[in-house]
Amino acid sequence: MAGPTDPDDGIFETLRRRDNSAAQEERTRSVNERERALFEKQQKRLSELVEANTTLPCTVSSVRVLGAVHTRPGFLKRIIDPLLSANRDRPYTLSEAIRETQYAADKLHRHGIFHEPISISIDRPDRTDPTSTPTDVDLYISVREKGRIAFKTGTEAGNAEGSAFTNLYWRNMFGGAESLNLNASIGTRTRTAYQATFETPILGNPDSRGEVGALSSSTQKLWASHEEVLKGGWTKLKWLGRGGKHELGYSGIWRQITGLAEKASPTVRGDAGDSVKSSITYSVTNDQRDYPLLPQNGYLTRSTLELAGWGPLQGDVAFGKAEVEGQGAVPVPIPGVKGNSGVSFTTSLRAGLLYPLPLGFDSKPLASRITDRFQLGGPTDVRGFRLGGLGPRDGPDAVGGDLYAAGSTNLLMPLPRLGPEKPVRMQAFLTGGRLLALKQSETEEMSSSSVRQGISSTVAELGNGLPTAIPRAHSVPEGSLSAAKLWKSIGGIPTLTLHDEHTPPHSRPPPSDATPLREPQHAVVCFGCDRLFQTYCSMMLHLEEGACHITTHELGCVATSAVDSDLYVLPQWREYLHNHYGYERVGFDTDTENENRYECTQCHVIFFSIKQANQHAKSPVHKPL
Repeated sequence: MAGPTDPDDGIFETLRRRDNSAAQEERTRSVNERERALFEKQQKRLSELVEANTTLPCTVSSVRVLGAVHTRPGFLKRIIDPLLSANRDRPYTLSEAIRETQYAADKLHRHGIFHEPISISIDRPDRTDPTSTPTDVDLYISVREKGRIAFKTGTEAGNAEGSAFTNLYWRNMFGGAESLNLNASIGTRTRTAYQATFETPILGNPDSRGEVGALSSSTQKLWASHEEVLKGGWTKLKWLGRGGKHELGYSGIWRQITGLAEKASPTVRGDAGDSVKSSITYSVTNDQRDYPLLPQNGYLTRSTLELAGWGPLQGDVAFGKAEVEGQGAVPVPIPGVKGNSGVSFTTSLRAGLLYPLPLGFDSKPLASRITDRFQLGGPTDVRGFRLGGLGPRDGPDAVGGDLYAAGSTNLLMPLPRLGPEKPVRMQAFLTGGRLLALKQSETEEMSSSSVRQGISSTVAELGNGLPTAIPRAHSVPEGSLSAAKLWKSIGGIPTLTLHDEHTPPHSRPPPSDATPLREPQHAVVCFGCDRLFQTYCSMMLHLEEGACHITTHELGCVATSAVDSDLYVLPQWREYLHNHYGYERVGFDTDTENENRYECTQCHVIFFSIKQANQHAKSPVHKPL
């Protein structure tokens, strides 16, 4: 006989509890299944009743919105009133009443102030109410409001810029789906940026909205050796209509080009100072893509027109600007993969034109300014080129153009272990573009006829220069000499051209220009990557340390190609490179013992790095070059 403290009792009690727990779980699962089956049966019965009574006449006597605590009754009344039978010229059928109620709920949802889902209930009014009729029904729309105020801070890095930002979003500000959006940020390139935007629906329609905004920003534009300051405001009317989303707006912006670099070009200096742009813009966007960020299927069309300074608009700049863009995406099926493979092929084309116009009611057109021209190139624009890397230049500055065309094709593929469900893709792309300035005679004064002739000739030149084939090019490791002398723009496509061993020296093209090896600039761009350096010596130290995978042979080639290489490159080495390999030859082998030696021709000191030779050449020992 077991005693009261027998350990076997504890074992049996434990097993009994486990049995009770398993039984409880089984009972709970059974109850849930019965409730789910009952609910499905009720829904099916309700659906059958509605379907059997779709033509049953009914009158909507009242509509109540439940849960809209911070929303104005007057705002809801504009959406709800059309549902009441008293406001209709004929009675409802039950199916029509349900359909119209769903449409009203959808309008509430598109205002963006309520959570999903928005539920709808139908009930009979109290039979004791003497005002009710046998066909009366009451509608109930249950909503749950979203949070009204959202505050966010953070940091961002990308597009060759880092920034810190603060954002305040006030939703349903006055109870009528109004919104206030305040943004403030500071960064490495956009030094300061402040923006305020107020938006409100027009007459309770979520597809028609009005917007008023103001901005103030200061942006450093290293590719054009200046800083741009903007202050101004705008107003817009947005609506959803035939062809997509439409926007009509007016903006008045005061611009200032300031903070010029020491080596700023005459073009930038000529446009420095203040200007005022007063313009009207109109745009239409039709976006039918399934996912705008990583589209798998669908298309996008966008066109924008801007008119500035003409007629009563005034200001001190006048032009017409037009841009068009198209993008298409198609899924790529993979054999053996069922359903969505996650692989898609996309292509996009875009073009723009800036047309100089007379200011006000004058008859003489005004030349475009650098703040209004197009810029092309960059990681989010035409990839493979640095910011402002395409188009007209004046010395070190990208001064923009009046006509451009660009395109790209992309193949998006999911990562093997993540699959198509994750928004992460590998990408192979081919991109290119061309940016041109308006052709104008230097001796002839600008007129309306000369502008038309210039536009015609510029468009013809743009068409003649578009790529018709991709030139043959050997592949090189990423990061090696991707800029300076060896990058070429052939037909708008960036290609690194290396000559074969059997190519005769006299058939190799001479360099189209010669950039001095130690040209002083405000921001020096590395020969082997897109990093910027304050001094030329620091950039050369970066190269010689091997951070860009550049070889001493390549450094010697670049040094010998410079117009002032006579100051520090040994004559034997320079002559050997010129005679045997030409300016563009890289990655070769040689037995020349002087390949890594650089000599100052004034004091005949030998250096073993370009950095040392360059520092010596810039020292006070010599007269300024």
